[in-house]
Amino acid sequence: MDSIIPALLAVGILLLASLMLGRSSFTSFSTLSDSWKSAEDRSIERLRSDISVDSISVSGADIDVTILNDGATSLVDFSRMDIVVQYESGGSNLIKYIDFTTTTSPQPDDTWRVLSVNDDVIDPGIVNTSESMTIRIKLSPSVTAGDHWLQVTTELGISASSFFTT
Repeated sequence: MDSIIPALLAVGILLLASLMLGRSSFTSFSTLSDSWKSAEDRSIERLRSDISVDSISVSGADIDVTILNDGATSLVDFSRMDIVVQYESGGSNLIKYIDFTTTTSPQPDDTWRVLSVNDDVIDPGIVNTSESMTIRIKLSPSVTAGDHWLQVTTELGISASSFFTT
C-alpha cells in the first residue's frame, strides 16, 4: 500500500508531462502550417506577377521610365521596389542603387519617385493589371552619351530590365 501513492504520483506526473509535450507539439505544428501556407500564398502571388519596361526617356539628370503591370498582382507599396541603374557619365561607368522618395520639389539626387499612374481607372494610386506608371529617376552626375541599363524590381522580386542609349 505504501508503494501505490508514489506510483500514482509518478503516473500523474508522466501524464501531465505527456499532455504538456503534446500541447507544445500541436502549437508548433500549427505555427509551421501557418508559415507554409503563407509561403505558398506568396509563391502563387509571385507566379501571377509580371512587369515590363515600356519606355525610357532621358533629359540630363532626369530619366522618365514607364513601367507596365503585365501580371495579375497590383503594385501597391512603391517604397519596397528597387531600382538599379548602370550608366555613363563623364567617361566613368557608374552603377547605382536608387532610393525611393516622395519629395517632389526639388527631387533629391539619386532618388526615384512616381510621377503618375496611367490609365488609373480602378484603385487610384495603385498600379493594377494593364495599368502603367511613370517614374522619374534623378541621377547625379548626369547621364552622358553611351549605352545604359536599368532594372526595376517589385516587392515580390519580379524584375524587368532594359537597355537605353543617349
